[in-house]
Amino acid sequence: MEPIGRTTFYSDIRDMEVEFNAPIEKYREGGRVFYRYTDPDYSFANQPLNEEEIEHIKDAVLILSRFSGLPGFEWMDDVISKLELGTFEEVGDPNIISFESSEFLKGKEFIGPIFHAITEKQVLKILYQKFDDTTVKEHLIHPYHLKEYDSRWYVLGYLPKHDTLITLSVDRIVEIIIQINAGFIENTRFDFMAHFEDLIGIRKDNEAEPIKIKLKFSPLMADYVKTKPLHGSQKKISIDEDGSLIVSIEVIPNFELENLLFSYKDEVEVLEPITLRNRMQEIIESMSRKYS
Repeated sequence: MEPIGRTTFYSDIRDMEVEFNAPIEKYREGGRVFYRYTDPDYSFANQPLNEEEIEHIKDAVLILSRFSGLPGFEWMDDVISKLELGTFEEVGDPNIISFESSEFLKGKEFIGPIFHAITEKQVLKILYQKFDDTTVKEHLIHPYHLKEYDSRWYVLGYLPKHDTLITLSVDRIVEIIIQINAGFIENTRFDFMAHFEDLIGIRKDNEAEPIKIKLKFSPLMADYVKTKPLHGSQKKISIDEDGSLIVSIEVIPNFELENLLFSYKDEVEVLEPITLRNRMQEIIESMSRKYS
């Protein structure tokens, strides 16, 4: 270990006294100068957190509380309790903040085991049943990523049998079986930040390319869309005299995009491309026939 310089030493002593209120005294012995704590029981580990640190922990507890109640994350409740008891008497009014979640979500008991399988690099045999299928299929996957979208959870993993990335909805999983000593294949091919960058939701055609989509929102929706963009690629093109907002996004068209656009009802119009505009028209006509 290299010795520290005199300037650094005195600076550290001063910081300890000012920042941490350390009870330090200087004394001489045998012609040499020493420093020591006036309180022999003093320790940094025993020091209470300051107000700023407590506030940061309060914020963290509120975020961690989102995982409370999920099967497989029971340990989170213990961590939260210790954080609360160790730093302050109570975290505050539970009515201050809430998160969108569904306590009745089917399959949520698998989220914890999948999370641990990813972190522990364990191969999973997943028994899976699609909504439109009466049979249960078996998938042997190497899980890489958990994704939440629209209050549903999805697991993405490598399927060696077909040399491809597979996406499975957790609410359609029937059973999970950990494959002991199966030889986990590390993820060296898939960048999930990039995977979802040009996507709204989950479904992705790996052969498809992002396209520019031009949308016109009514004056009623204009401010909502400006403050909560549909996608990170959203750009404002113009604002009409009546207050309508025209924007563009660059994404891969999919089922979730269509759902998102229909959530704005008649407050949005697809201007381009014509293929998506025609697709929206087909769906609207089909809906119209149901109500005619």
